[in-house]
Amino acid sequence: MQPETFDVIFRGDIVLGHALDQVKSRLQKLFKVDAQKIDALFTGRPVILKRNLDPATAEKYRKVLQQAGAQVRLAPSGATQAADKPRARPVRGLSLAPVGGYLVAPQEHHRLTPVSVDTSGLSVRAAEGELLDAHERVVLADLDLDIPDFELAQVGANLVTAEERPELPMVAVEPEDWGLAEVGSDLLSAAERPRIEPVVPANTDFDLAPVGSDLGVQKAPVTAPVPDTSSLRLVDED
Repeated sequence: MQPETFDVIFRGDIVLGHALDQVKSRLQKLFKVDAQKIDALFTGRPVILKRNLDPATAEKYRKVLQQAGAQVRLAPSGATQAADKPRARPVRGLSLAPVGGYLVAPQEHHRLTPVSVDTSGLSVRAAEGELLDAHERVVLADLDLDIPDFELAQVGANLVTAEERPELPMVAVEPEDWGLAEVGSDLLSAAERPRIEPVVPANTDFDLAPVGSDLGVQKAPVTAPVPDTSSLRLVDED
């Protein structure tokens, strides 16, 4: 059985915290090639740096490139044959920028017009001391504040001392004849309940009205007015 080998694949990604220019410089020294060939590795497409390495050697290469700032991965040699072939039709004039690279070329950067600032009236002071001169400071009038001598008590402490507490008179209570009543029993005995005398109405000439009847005051009958017809007459129709 043939031992398994690995390929070292790089697509232009750099380790977080490393600068792109420094990573390119380190790779140029490791591979001993010119800067143009190193720039060709940062196109965003996977490139096989080393082929058919045993596991120990492949891991050694990975650690060295990782320390240099290049983010690489190891893949079985048989699975990396398609790495050189693009999986999609390339768009003419477009490419993927590597991680950490600039999306705009240096010649495409917007140039800012320098602004001339008159600094003749400015001066730099030492790190120690005041930023304002004595005549520049606003003098505030002294405030006469009566600050009481307050202190914070400890957590859980009594806010009133024993001397500050008022003495409450003792109430003499004799609970010897007290007891608990049974659940559901009356708390008052028959002799302790107040007696309510029944009220006898003076006039008992009343009855219950039927359901739906009017309970208001009885209304007096209304007599319909008789119209005056003395000025009216009938006309014969021919």
